[in-house]
Amino acid sequence: MAVPASIASLIYAVRIPVVLKYLGELALVLAALALMPAVAGLYYREFAIAASYLAVAVALAAFGWPCARLSEPARIQVNEALVVTAAAYLLGSLAMCVPMIAAGIRVEQALFEAVSGITTTGLSTIANVEALPRTLLFGRAWLQWFGGLGIVVLSIALLLGNDVAARQLVDPAEPGEQLATTTRAFARRIAVVYIALTLLAIAGLAALGLTASGAVNYALAAISTGGFAPQNASVAAVGSGAARAAIVAIGLLGAISLPLYFALARGDWRRFAFDAETRALGVVLIAGFAALAFIAFARDAHGAAADLPGLALLTVSAQTTTGFAPFPIVTLDAASKLVLLVAMSVGGAVGSTAGGIKLLRAILVFRLLQLLLRRLSMPSRAVAELRVGGRKVEPDEALRALLFVLLFLVAALASWMPFLAAGYSPMDSLFEVVSALGTVGLSTGISSSELAPGLKAVLAADMLFGRVELVAMLILFYPPTWFARRSSES
Repeated sequence: MAVPASIASLIYAVRIPVVLKYLGELALVLAALALMPAVAGLYYREFAIAASYLAVAVALAAFGWPCARLSEPARIQVNEALVVTAAAYLLGSLAMCVPMIAAGIRVEQALFEAVSGITTTGLSTIANVEALPRTLLFGRAWLQWFGGLGIVVLSIALLLGNDVAARQLVDPAEPGEQLATTTRAFARRIAVVYIALTLLAIAGLAALGLTASGAVNYALAAISTGGFAPQNASVAAVGSGAARAAIVAIGLLGAISLPLYFALARGDWRRFAFDAETRALGVVLIAGFAALAFIAFARDAHGAAADLPGLALLTVSAQTTTGFAPFPIVTLDAASKLVLLVAMSVGGAVGSTAGGIKLLRAILVFRLLQLLLRRLSMPSRAVAELRVGGRKVEPDEALRALLFVLLFLVAALASWMPFLAAGYSPMDSLFEVVSALGTVGLSTGISSSELAPGLKAVLAADMLFGRVELVAMLILFYPPTWFARRSSES
């Protein structure tokens, strides 16, 4: 579609050196992070896999070092920031699939697994996870952990601006503090919170009887709301009910906006307790569990088949987009899958590791509907403002929320069609697509080693769309992003 000349004259393409500079810096971070599985491989005496992770680290460093040394621009364009974000996840996926390929996993499976890991989704096409080398089991969980941290830090950097999400995430201590300084300070604080929650999770799971490797793998995947389990049956294979509940509860901690924990540590418990998204999360969890329990009892008047503890864990796992399954999803009826599908679509809070549309956008859409109904009953000259958490929401902010929800729905429908054409059940295939778009990881069994490569590619694209967010991926493949005139600013 042609761009009108009046608009085209205002469009600036990305500056390649700027993109390479920041992508190079992120490549150096990925290189450093790839060393951790290499160390694990040495510990487990799986030297060939350790060597493959080391080779990945060297390759990333060789690419990143000269790029990172490029001169820093005075400013970065929004499309450049989005392109760097999207490209970083693509680069990470391509790099981290190499050790899996070296271990004998088919190329398309390895790439699917790497995308699922770095996007903190948790869908897997590996038939027997327990047969994987211990280094790869750790590497999968580690990939989700730093994918979860990366999206939180990048979210703060990209959301800074004139919108309600940014104002919730950033509260500068000094009014005159420069934006870049504030961003770096908040990124450091969130990293501290994330690491502290991770260490507490590992200690808690170890205290509940999990082995050291099991506690580490489950904690890394849970706090990142990832869902990769080191066992074929997911958390259903964990013997202790208390440990299963703890793993899912760790995912709930990850689905709450991480800056709120810093506020809580400073003694500002009111900000934590009265946060609009945190309260909304509690409401939707109660509503989701009530709906699943009602359906279970409606199908069995005596409730003999209702696994209420399992349904409670599944509700939390779906809403927080953690993706651990306390029992096979395939055993659920269509009505229960629909309830979970809605929960997975909404997801957790902005500034959390959770995926989905995000609670803030859902609240905005709900408040817009309320405002519309209210205005129909008011005089024509009356003024009614859209507010969330006591803050005024500007019209363009509400429009962006509506646009994102629309793009999410369009992507879901577009991805659903190939599965319908392939003959899959409509409900099961829609569930799978939404699970990928919401970066959840719950599966009806469609994601398997037998899934056609083309359909694996559809789900992998959905996972990237869901984690990087649709606008960033669209900008990456939007021709004027690369071929319009470029700004003269350095």
